[in-house]
Amino acid sequence: MAEQQPSNATERLRDVMREGFTLALGAASWAYEKGDKLVGTWMDQGNVTRVEGRRKFDEFASRTKKTGEEWGKAVSDRVRSATSTVPVASRDQVENLERRIEELTRQIEELKAGGSGSAGTAATRPVKRPGS
Repeated sequence: MAEQQPSNATERLRDVMREGFTLALGAASWAYEKGDKLVGTWMDQGNVTRVEGRRKFDEFASRTKKTGEEWGKAVSDRVRSATSTVPVASRDQVENLERRIEELTRQIEELKAGGSGSAGTAATRPVKRPGS
């Protein structure tokens, strides 16, 4: 069996997923940094002890990680669902269709050229003679 190459739609889908993953990672990193700074500010102001600050930050980081994992799973599930319901032609199928279209187009052009006038079609048809 010939190995199927990914179609352009599949490649675009992978790019979108890669970009989404990168954005999610960036958002998680940003949230982590902001949470760390917030806890640091609370500790500097004396609002929380170092132990409380560390505990709050760990809880925040855990929730952020869990939310990111849930979001990633939801996106992955939706993409998987979308790709399973949308028929995507393989590269070979597309190439075969393109060849067939080219062949049909050539045949139509030949018919147009041969059938443009009644004299042209009469010359190509066999003549039936009585008694033959």
